Amino acid sequence: MDSTVLVRFSFEISALPKLPSHYCRQSSSKLYLEPLIQSNLPTQLYRLYVDYSKSRHETVASRSLFGSVLEKENIGLFQPKKDACDQCCAHRAGNISDETYQRHIELKNMARAEKNKDKEEAQAGLIHALTADLQAVKMCPFLNASALYFKTKLAVHNFSLYNLGNSRVTCYWFDETVCDLKATTYASFFIDYLTKLLENNPKDVVIYTDGCTAQNRNNVVSNALLRLAMIKNITITQKYLEKGHTQMEVDSVHSVIERKLKNREIYLPSQYANITKEARSASSPYEVILPDFTFFKDFGLKDFQVYDSIRPGRGKRDNCVVDLRVLRYNSNGTIDFKLHFADEVYTVLPRRPKNVSLLIDELPPLYTSRLAIAKTKYDHLQQLKTVIPQDCHEFYNNLPYK
Repeated sequence: MDSTVLVRFSFEISALPKLPSHYCRQSSSKLYLEPLIQSNLPTQLYRLYVDYSKSRHETVASRSLFGSVLEKENIGLFQPKKDACDQCCAHRAGNISDETYQRHIELKNMARAEKNKDKEEAQAGLIHALTADLQAVKMCPFLNASALYFKTKLAVHNFSLYNLGNSRVTCYWFDETVCDLKATTYASFFIDYLTKLLENNPKDVVIYTDGCTAQNRNNVVSNALLRLAMIKNITITQKYLEKGHTQMEVDSVHSVIERKLKNREIYLPSQYANITKEARSASSPYEVILPDFTFFKDFGLKDFQVYDSIRPGRGKRDNCVVDLRVLRYNSNGTIDFKLHFADEVYTVLPRRPKNVSLLIDELPPLYTSRLAIAKTKYDHLQQLKTVIPQDCHEFYNNLPYK
């Protein structure tokens, strides 16, 4: 194959629509193609490429060259399943010691035992206990049309909370024109959910999540939860499961939704919400909330935050935010922490809290209008209207773009 064909092929591969890193893997420089292909990903993608090239009467690259270009361009195929635990895989490969592996398993078991204990207390009515997570990104439109794979689509998200005390579930569905994925987004969800939960039943709260810093373990979310604990005169505790073993009850919600979505065509983001309502039996359906841009508050404002940092150490070699296992937000305006579930007592966060009387109480909205998508994405969505029913076209016509 001559260099001209190779250059063209590399350009076509690099031009395929990809997900920003925060939609999939948090700690990877690899770009991931949008999740429209469901099984045998490399083979199906190659077939799409072949059909696309033939339709344009262009030379088709070999299967081996196709794979090598993907690798060279550092492009992966997004798979929404949970990643296997790195340490468990490393131990199976003989790359870490039995001692290190056993310590990892001990930490995993401690976290599981801690969650089971809190779940029992929640079911007994002593506390509120929750698990929360963001579902893998969805694309809209989503249907069996090969043309879709060569166009950028609208990203749609679902942040879910599962109440361990009564098994009730709340899902917040939103698309990328409503809000971006940032710390104040998750703070808005937590505060909205907890404010409603505590309105008629005020008692201490325990929240279980994974340790994603951008989503759950950060200064913005911590200050939002601290301020709510002060307002409601309760204690709110965040607990983080062991990395690689963060499976929670809320994951079952996402699995049920995924099964309901199988073989379904999606033309509008609201269809994801409607299918979610149907996902569980009528006796205990999932609650679905569709926030618009006015829902989100700017919890990141410095004049709202009691603590400038939640880092448990000060020096270069001291513990960092990622070392936190438990954060406790007290009604007196202080934060305590644990680095291990086995620690018998909490340690006071080594930071000086601000005088709350000097801080603001009312937060401004995070946005004054819907977020604009790129003009390229808007154009692609307009082109995709040929495979979308006409009564859905108005939604795409009204999308804001740069």
